[in-house]
Amino acid sequence: MSMKTELCTLYTLISIRHSTRFRMVGCSEGTAVSERLADMQSAVLSLTITVTLSVTFTVCAAIPVLEVQYLTFILQTVNRAFLYGGLHTYIVITFPLCHYGKTLGMTLALAAVVSLLQYPCFILVNGPLQGNPLYLNIALVTLSYDHPINVYFYCRREIRRRILEATPVPAQQ
Repeated sequence: MSMKTELCTLYTLISIRHSTRFRMVGCSEGTAVSERLADMQSAVLSLTITVTLSVTFTVCAAIPVLEVQYLTFILQTVNRAFLYGGLHTYIVITFPLCHYGKTLGMTLALAAVVSLLQYPCFILVNGPLQGNPLYLNIALVTLSYDHPINVYFYCRREIRRRILEATPVPAQQ
């Protein structure tokens, strides 16, 4: 078994462990919608770990010390496993299974379009930022944590909405 397979299994174990916890604590309906919400809630931790691994990898790649580059190589392997495992898991949790191929293709196409933004970012750093990428790096790190935060707040909003729907309204006299 390869290291990537083992790391994808680790990603799956993290998701399963937390989704089981959210199923016990959260809605006791047992419907497919509540299970999907529990799965999405458990994905927040995995998404945050993936983003943190990506940021750590990027920071380590910028340090020109050989010992740190060994760590960078290990982080690259772990990061790719978490990225692809997390992408596939998140698509399966969030979207209907009949649209899996289309959603995966659109996600990979969107990633390719985003990677085309490297050239304008390079021009931005060399032009207006005068060779100092600090502000661009801060903006990109902030954007990278946006997805786990949005999923977290979506799950909180859905849970509140379901609690309000389940709470009986007192009769007015």
